[in-house]
Amino acid sequence: MSSRRFHRKSRSGCTHCKKRHIKCDEGRPNCANCQRASVVCTYDQLKVPSSPAQSASQSPNGSTASTLVFDHSPTFDMLDLSLMHYYTVSTSLGIFAGQGSREIWQELVPNEAQSNPLLMHGVLALASMDLARTRPNERQIYATRALAHQNAGTRLFRTMLEQGRTSDTHHVLMIFSMMLAILAFAFPHACDDPPDFDGILDLFSLVRGCKTVWLLNPESLAGTSLGQWVKATFAGQPIEMKPEVDRRFQILRARLKDPADILATDQLLDFIHRELATSAGGVTNIGRWPTMVSDAFWIRVQNHEVDSLLVLAHYSVVLGAPNSRWWTANWDSILLQAIDKTLSQVDKKITEWDFSAMMKFANSYKES
Repeated sequence: MSSRRFHRKSRSGCTHCKKRHIKCDEGRPNCANCQRASVVCTYDQLKVPSSPAQSASQSPNGSTASTLVFDHSPTFDMLDLSLMHYYTVSTSLGIFAGQGSREIWQELVPNEAQSNPLLMHGVLALASMDLARTRPNERQIYATRALAHQNAGTRLFRTMLEQGRTSDTHHVLMIFSMMLAILAFAFPHACDDPPDFDGILDLFSLVRGCKTVWLLNPESLAGTSLGQWVKATFAGQPIEMKPEVDRRFQILRARLKDPADILATDQLLDFIHRELATSAGGVTNIGRWPTMVSDAFWIRVQNHEVDSLLVLAHYSVVLGAPNSRWWTANWDSILLQAIDKTLSQVDKKITEWDFSAMMKFANSYKES
């Protein structure tokens, strides 16, 4: 009989491995399991290397991809300097379209980031993610740096939320929460392979974590340039519900039995009827519905309950709505392909799942 090899239980593995009760190699910033699954790898704290020689990846500027020291006084290197420049001249212009967007994302945000570590991490993460998408030969370097800055910023973000909001911090929290949502949607575009279904849920969970900020009283932003931009950008003109879209939702709702699934479907329908809106850059608020659904529904999705997956699949009609931003491109296909791979053949037969029909449904608003 072969003896079983025991390992000392690690308390410092990443959240993805802890959730799945699998051994984590604690690689920083991305462990091997998360790299294979193409999911966001997050830790409670980033491990600081004892010397630059410990880094394996060398950047084009001669700096290493994982030698950042993230503590209460973050330090930044030459790669970060080039990332800040790239954000200002390129990335900031493609985040949102429409009136006032350039003033917010190209001027206000980088100016405030110079004295605010939270926004600086967000700016550098966005630029890194953008470059990981556009420079495939250097993708690993930029993706690694993007996730390092995202992790560091997320820790600061949570600390600020725990300490309580003030009038001076609300706009900073609001900006970074939007950055997190953008980073979540941008992640698949910076990877060689699309994330699996659980990886997508991790990304949506990142967006759900912004709900606390998005539900704060918007009056503290009234009269500010950020508040005016948010109101103009996310209000827009409501999209008219197409009859074929409404019919498919009625068919879905008729088969549902669990209250959490029914509520989530009603919330999605109400969102499309009342809030899904288009402005100069197309649909802007596509990430809102995942923050609206209940924890009960989200647990069912995480458990791969078939009816809950079908509800989530219908979110693809929102993701497929027209927009002009690179970080939301092809998300209808990304989501539906992941669900298609998750459903068993038996489940597909029982539910009459038709991937091609769902893709056509997702493109309902792309067709003029």
